Amino acid sequence: MITTNKQIPTITKDFIKKIKSDAKKGAYRMIINGTPIDVFPFVFPPCSPFSESTHTVYYYFENLKGKKVLDIGTGTGILAIQAAKAGAKHVDALDIEENAVKCAKHNVLLNKLENRIAVYKGNLFDNVNGKYDLIIANLPIVDYPEKDTKFYSLFDPKFEYHKRLFEGAKNYLSERGKITLCHANLQSKNDFKKLEFLAGKYGFNYKIKKSVHSLGYEWRDYEFSVKGGNKNGNTNKHK
Repeated sequence: MITTNKQIPTITKDFIKKIKSDAKKGAYRMIINGTPIDVFPFVFPPCSPFSESTHTVYYYFENLKGKKVLDIGTGTGILAIQAAKAGAKHVDALDIEENAVKCAKHNVLLNKLENRIAVYKGNLFDNVNGKYDLIIANLPIVDYPEKDTKFYSLFDPKFEYHKRLFEGAKNYLSERGKITLCHANLQSKNDFKKLEFLAGKYGFNYKIKKSVHSLGYEWRDYEFSVKGGNKNGNTNKHK
């Protein structure tokens, strides 16, 4: 089993300080690729030390015309909104944090996309039904225990979110469905190997669509697909 350094990276500590500082100011507006996004207190912002260095990963989707999309860990709703603007016929967006759900719903209405995006509270595949052509997994990167739900967007203790993602995703992917997520080597040079090993363990191939070196780290945009195609793609299994 590949292990990582169980320490909080300095970049994460600095980001937490910024989130706390920004929260004192209340909600604020950002314009992302021409899209207005209001950021509520303690909600993961679209531009951060994490997303700023990977903006080509998170703010660009290929043609999604006619596709059904699931956005896990939606935060402000920016990825769900970008997916809808890329042509997705419907997007289900969920988050574990209640304030993030409120924020995403607000931004969907702000961008007049309520007819194509549904936002609700959920932990990974909780309350999820149906099949999706694309699962956007905006998961936390740092393997470290965290009890404060306001910072669940940053920490994935024992890599449990990622394990549950790959363990259950086949039940929610269409026959040719894919998963996209971003990861970075914040704790160890083995961070990428850990992710790739886990994906392979649960029957997924991976492709690195983009790699960016920024702020002293490498940030990768991954695309995962089921090895040999998703034979569960036409079933109605639900965990």
